[in-house]
Amino acid sequence: MRIIGIVGAIAVTLGFLILSVALLVVDWEPWTVLDMVWMNLLGVLFGLALLRIADIQARPTEKGLVVKNMVRTHRFDWGQILGVAFSPEGDDPWPLLDLSDGTTCAVMAIQHADGPRAHAEVARLRMLISRSTHFKEE
Repeated sequence: MRIIGIVGAIAVTLGFLILSVALLVVDWEPWTVLDMVWMNLLGVLFGLALLRIADIQARPTEKGLVVKNMVRTHRFDWGQILGVAFSPEGDDPWPLLDLSDGTTCAVMAIQHADGPRAHAEVARLRMLISRSTHFKEE
Protein backbone atom coordinates (compact mmCIF):
# COMPACT_ATOMS: atom_id res chain seq x y z
CA MET A 1 0.00 0.00 0.00
CA ARG A 2 2.85 2.36 0.79
CA ILE A 3 4.42 2.04 -2.67
CA ILE A 4 1.05 2.47 -4.39
CA GLY A 5 0.35 5.58 -2.32
CA ILE A 6 3.73 7.14 -3.11
CA VAL A 7 3.50 6.37 -6.82
CA GLY A 8 -0.10 7.60 -6.87
CA ALA A 9 0.87 10.85 -5.13
CA ILE A 10 3.62 11.50 -7.66
CA ALA A 11 1.34 10.61 -10.59
CA VAL A 12 -1.52 12.82 -9.38
CA THR A 13 0.74 15.80 -8.69
CA LEU A 14 2.52 15.48 -12.05
CA GLY A 15 -0.77 14.89 -13.85
CA PHE A 16 -2.24 18.12 -12.46
CA LEU A 17 0.97 19.99 -13.35
CA ILE A 18 1.10 18.69 -16.92
CA LEU A 19 -2.60 19.32 -17.55
CA SER A 20 -2.47 22.86 -16.15
CA VAL A 21 0.56 23.77 -18.27
CA ALA A 22 -0.93 22.10 -21.36
CA LEU A 23 -4.14 24.10 -21.02
CA LEU A 24 -2.09 27.28 -20.81
CA VAL A 25 0.13 26.32 -23.78
CA VAL A 26 -2.80 25.52 -26.10
CA ASP A 27 -4.15 28.95 -25.17
CA TRP A 28 -7.52 27.68 -24.05
CA GLU A 29 -9.55 30.88 -23.83
CA PRO A 30 -10.96 30.67 -20.27
CA TRP A 31 -7.71 29.27 -18.79
CA THR A 32 -5.48 31.79 -17.00
CA VAL A 33 -2.27 31.71 -15.00
CA LEU A 34 -4.34 31.96 -11.81
CA ASP A 35 -6.26 28.82 -12.86
CA MET A 36 -2.93 27.07 -13.42
CA VAL A 37 -1.74 28.01 -9.92
CA TRP A 38 -4.97 26.79 -8.30
CA MET A 39 -4.89 23.54 -10.25
CA ASN A 40 -1.30 22.88 -9.15
CA LEU A 41 -2.21 23.62 -5.54
CA LEU A 42 -5.03 21.07 -5.81
CA GLY A 43 -2.58 18.55 -7.28
CA VAL A 44 -0.21 19.08 -4.36
CA LEU A 45 -3.09 18.80 -1.88
CA PHE A 46 -4.31 15.51 -3.40
CA GLY A 47 -0.74 14.22 -3.54
CA LEU A 48 -0.22 15.00 0.15
CA ALA A 49 -3.48 13.21 1.01
CA LEU A 50 -2.27 10.11 -0.85
CA LEU A 51 1.07 10.28 0.97
CA ARG A 52 -0.77 10.42 4.31
CA ILE A 53 -2.84 7.39 3.31
CA ALA A 54 0.40 5.60 2.41
CA ASP A 55 1.75 6.36 5.90
CA ILE A 56 -1.10 4.65 7.80
CA GLN A 57 0.46 2.03 10.08
CA ALA A 58 0.44 0.25 13.41
CA ARG A 59 3.99 -0.18 14.69
CA PRO A 60 4.78 -2.05 17.91
CA THR A 61 7.70 -0.83 20.00
CA GLU A 62 9.23 -1.96 23.28
CA LYS A 63 7.11 0.57 25.20
CA GLY A 64 3.83 0.25 23.32
CA LEU A 65 2.02 0.68 20.05
CA VAL A 66 2.19 3.59 17.63
CA VAL A 67 -0.99 3.87 15.55
CA LYS A 68 -0.88 6.27 12.58
CA ASN A 69 -4.35 6.80 11.14
CA MET A 70 -5.44 9.23 8.44
CA VAL A 71 -5.58 12.32 10.64
CA ARG A 72 -3.86 11.54 13.96
CA THR A 73 -0.98 9.56 15.34
CA HIS A 74 -1.53 7.86 18.71
CA ARG A 75 1.13 6.42 21.00
CA PHE A 76 -0.15 3.91 23.55
CA ASP A 77 1.81 2.25 26.31
CA TRP A 78 1.12 -1.48 26.47
CA GLY A 79 -0.55 -0.97 29.83
CA GLN A 80 -3.16 1.31 28.24
CA ILE A 81 -4.37 -1.36 25.81
CA LEU A 82 -6.83 -3.87 27.26
CA GLY A 83 -7.64 -5.77 24.09
CA VAL A 84 -8.62 -5.71 20.43
CA ALA A 85 -12.16 -5.98 19.07
CA PHE A 86 -12.44 -7.27 15.50
CA SER A 87 -15.60 -8.64 13.96
CA PRO A 88 -15.15 -11.85 11.96
CA GLU A 89 -18.20 -10.93 9.86
CA GLY A 90 -16.76 -7.57 8.84
CA ASP A 91 -19.17 -5.34 10.76
CA ASP A 92 -16.30 -2.91 11.31
CA PRO A 93 -13.79 -2.09 8.57
CA TRP A 94 -10.83 -2.25 10.98
CA PRO A 95 -10.06 -3.44 14.52
CA LEU A 96 -10.65 -1.27 17.57
CA LEU A 97 -8.26 -1.08 20.50
CA ASP A 98 -10.03 -1.17 23.87
CA LEU A 99 -8.21 1.30 26.09
CA SER A 100 -7.95 1.53 29.87
CA ASP A 101 -9.62 4.96 29.95
CA GLY A 102 -12.82 3.50 28.48
CA THR A 103 -12.28 4.75 24.93
CA THR A 104 -11.42 2.96 21.73
CA CYS A 105 -9.04 3.69 18.87
CA ALA A 106 -9.35 2.36 15.33
CA VAL A 107 -6.33 0.68 13.78
CA MET A 108 -6.77 1.65 10.13
CA ALA A 109 -3.59 -0.18 9.13
CA ILE A 110 -5.46 -3.48 9.43
CA GLN A 111 -8.36 -3.59 6.97
CA HIS A 112 -11.08 -6.22 7.16
CA ALA A 113 -11.03 -6.32 3.35
CA ASP A 114 -7.60 -8.00 3.56
CA GLY A 115 -9.38 -11.18 4.71
CA PRO A 116 -7.12 -13.87 6.23
CA ARG A 117 -4.14 -11.51 6.37
CA ALA A 118 -6.16 -9.07 8.51
CA HIS A 119 -7.19 -11.85 10.89
CA ALA A 120 -3.56 -12.99 11.18
CA GLU A 121 -2.44 -9.44 11.97
CA VAL A 122 -5.15 -9.07 14.64
CA ALA A 123 -4.04 -12.38 16.19
CA ARG A 124 -0.45 -11.11 16.18
CA LEU A 125 -1.53 -7.83 17.79
CA ARG A 126 -3.51 -9.71 20.45
CA MET A 127 -0.46 -11.84 21.19
CA LEU A 128 1.73 -8.73 21.58
CA ILE A 129 -0.85 -7.13 23.88
CA SER A 130 -1.22 -10.23 26.06
CA ARG A 131 2.55 -10.59 26.30
CA SER A 132 3.13 -6.95 27.21
CA THR A 133 0.05 -5.98 29.22
CA HIS A 134 -0.28 -6.87 32.87
CA PHE A 135 -3.96 -6.00 33.21
CA LYS A 136 -6.10 -8.47 35.11
CA GLU A 137 -9.89 -8.30 35.25
CA GLU A 138 -11.51 -8.68 38.66
